[in-house]
Amino acid sequence: MTTHKGARRSIIERPFTGKLSGLERIGFSADHKPQRIATLSFPVREYRPTSDNTSLIVEIVEKRHPALLLCAGWSVPTEQSLGPIIAATQYVKTSVVLETTSPTPIYFRITNGCRSRMGAQFFSTREDTNNAAKCGPDHLANALSDRSFPFLNREVLLLICGEVMVVRGRKKVQFHWSVPQVLQDAVRAPSVMILNPTHTRMGNCGTVKAWREYLSSGGRTYVSASNWDLSSGQHRSDTLHSVWYNGNLKTPVYSFENEQLCYRECLQPV
Repeated sequence: MTTHKGARRSIIERPFTGKLSGLERIGFSADHKPQRIATLSFPVREYRPTSDNTSLIVEIVEKRHPALLLCAGWSVPTEQSLGPIIAATQYVKTSVVLETTSPTPIYFRITNGCRSRMGAQFFSTREDTNNAAKCGPDHLANALSDRSFPFLNREVLLLICGEVMVVRGRKKVQFHWSVPQVLQDAVRAPSVMILNPTHTRMGNCGTVKAWREYLSSGGRTYVSASNWDLSSGQHRSDTLHSVWYNGNLKTPVYSFENEQLCYRECLQPV
């Protein structure tokens, strides 16, 4: 897992050109209901994307129009890159959650042709949560109004990358001692859907699996998407994306991947 602070360069020069060959198009009729949750990630190298992914996101929205599209970190170069995605959501009813890379990584939600700033990552490591002086969980608790939004019959809560360390443990998962009660209540709200995009794949997979099972237990939902880091030899794999519901990992109903992206869809849990 790489922190958001790793985005070193301010400009991503090479946009993706062309169309996604083989990506199936869904019509605008109601035939594809129930609603779908989608996840999208990209190759990265040396703490930055390998290309400008804006047109890829637009094509996904226009061809697949999921109810919710969660993009892994470093999604597009800058806030100015959001224009085409904003335009696509004016006529496609998709809520897109994605991160601009430069000058400072910031997450946004785009719905109905409007952008909403969700903010930057507050902490990324266990050292951060153990250091009371850094107040990372306190800052996150104070930002809950920016990090949350209603989605269908659920309340979405965004935890960016290492912010999932609000919990700890493996055999017995529990909140870290530094997490304020108001944040604990938001994470464990009965109908919460936690979005946890990361910049690269998280390590210690057994512990992360236990966290995901806990965060999705009791009828809750947990959604994650991770990029793959070419510079460290990572490849596309089924573990890049996950949707958990009621403590169980859900199986995608549609998948598409190539050298530019990895895309998955799951049915919206009831």
